[in-house]
Amino acid sequence: MIQSLFTRLVLLSTAVLLIFAAGAGVMLDGFLTKLAYDQLIEELESKAKIAEEVIKSEGVSQGLVKRMSEAAGARVTIVDMDGTVIADSKYEAAKMDNHANRPELVSAAKGVSGHSERVSPTLGEEMLYVAIPSDPMLRLAVGLDYVKDALWQVRKRILLASLPAVLIALSLAYAIFRSLSRRFNAMREFTLRLSAKEYDAELIPSGKDEMSDLERGLVSLRDELKGQMETLDAESRRLRLLVDGLPDGVLVFDADGRLAVANNFAVELLRLSPEEMHGLTAPQLFRNPEIAAGVGEHLSGNGGDLEGFRVNWPEPVREIEVHFRPVPDEEGRRGVLVVLRDISKEAHLERVRSDFISNMAHEVRTPLTAIRGAAETLLDNAMSDAKIAPRFLDTIRRHTIRLENILSDISELSRIEGRGAPVNIVSFDARAPVEEVAALFNAEAQNRGLTLTSSLPDKPISLVSDEEKVDSILINLVQNALRYTHEGGSIEVSVKQRERGVVYTVSDTGIGIPEEAVSRVTERFYRVDPGRSRAQGGTGLGLAIVNHLVTLLDGKLAIKSRVGEGTTVSVELPSEVA
Repeated sequence: MIQSLFTRLVLLSTAVLLIFAAGAGVMLDGFLTKLAYDQLIEELESKAKIAEEVIKSEGVSQGLVKRMSEAAGARVTIVDMDGTVIADSKYEAAKMDNHANRPELVSAAKGVSGHSERVSPTLGEEMLYVAIPSDPMLRLAVGLDYVKDALWQVRKRILLASLPAVLIALSLAYAIFRSLSRRFNAMREFTLRLSAKEYDAELIPSGKDEMSDLERGLVSLRDELKGQMETLDAESRRLRLLVDGLPDGVLVFDADGRLAVANNFAVELLRLSPEEMHGLTAPQLFRNPEIAAGVGEHLSGNGGDLEGFRVNWPEPVREIEVHFRPVPDEEGRRGVLVVLRDISKEAHLERVRSDFISNMAHEVRTPLTAIRGAAETLLDNAMSDAKIAPRFLDTIRRHTIRLENILSDISELSRIEGRGAPVNIVSFDARAPVEEVAALFNAEAQNRGLTLTSSLPDKPISLVSDEEKVDSILINLVQNALRYTHEGGSIEVSVKQRERGVVYTVSDTGIGIPEEAVSRVTERFYRVDPGRSRAQGGTGLGLAIVNHLVTLLDGKLAIKSRVGEGTTVSVELPSEVA
């Protein structure tokens, strides 16, 4: 493979050099050919103009044409404007065809010099014709054989001069690729020995190029592999430490059904010391008969390879998932591995998820039912009733808005819970969010017959946090206060500086929250009075969003309320988010 790679590199470099040389030769040949032809045309035009002056002074005659041909070293032809040949230095004019269609004469007839290359029908050789505008027209022609011979001589000289350079370049490329091939081959042999676990293999890096970096990398890899193999035994001894660090309880029973190994979490669950546990049987260790029976079944070979079930653990109270797996001991006898996995959090999340889906379905079903009922009523010819139709259309509009609000809050809550809401930390005046929220809801408060005020300190309060999320917290709290405060009531939004941060407070004189419900109002879709909450337009998600945002900002949320007197919600935020 290495030899093949070397051969390919040499062939590739040879091909590149030859293509480059050929391309350069073609370009140079084209340049020299064009230069030679341009000079020849220019020379013939100059001679033609001199001949024109002679003809004007002496007139046209066959003898004059021959003398001019000898002097110019070119064939001279005089042609009338209609293409009739008047005189020619090489051929009898009377026997020559009409020349009106000759390209060079067509140009001359139009008043510009012209030239063309072709085989002369009268002389049978390739000629270069040059004609100048005159009356009669004057044309000079020369054979191209000598020009081509001269160009060929130039080409040969260029080829001979460039051949040594190409050979030198090929030799250098060969030497370079040969050196690279040897180094590649050495690295290949080295890696093959490493794959065979021969960690005494040697590879000596040379130079300071990229390949030497690769060589040093392979040597480092060898040293690392060698070190790993040497420490494999030590790692196996550390396995006990790793098992003790597992978040699951791990117990191993030997073939006699007695406990041989238990990690720290298992010790914590069983509330016994390792010394007390060692050597006990499963019925002596576990209060739950299912676990003890599972150990016995797997020891006898009647249990499955891996089975799991859940049990409620009494002390400390947890939900545990139990798994069994047979393991052989040193003599090949059947033992049992028992894994006790604490799934309390997962189980709680499952219940929360189930409750969320159930509550969401209930919340969405209510506006959908109202929309459907209104739509069916309209379809039953109520649309034509100018008094009834607007009322049902307004019902559809209101409940559609409610659905939009629910979906918007669900999306926002999902984004926050899913860590899709990055914290954008900036420094700002903590009074600004209060002023903005008060200005934002002032008109709505007046429309509801409520008094919305703000209480701010005179001096700025520096806060390093996410200003946008602070705005969202206050907006949700003020919206809740507006919904659950009767006409004539008041709402106050304030901010105060504390020793380690600031405290935002939203107080209202609304309907209040029963004491037993205060701890649950931050749950998703929880409502103290579902009917009244929906009537007020709430989604049941506002305080859940607030709670998550406060947690994101390392803050604390506190709610105090009395039924019939009002509610005060306080948000304490650190001066600077970590």
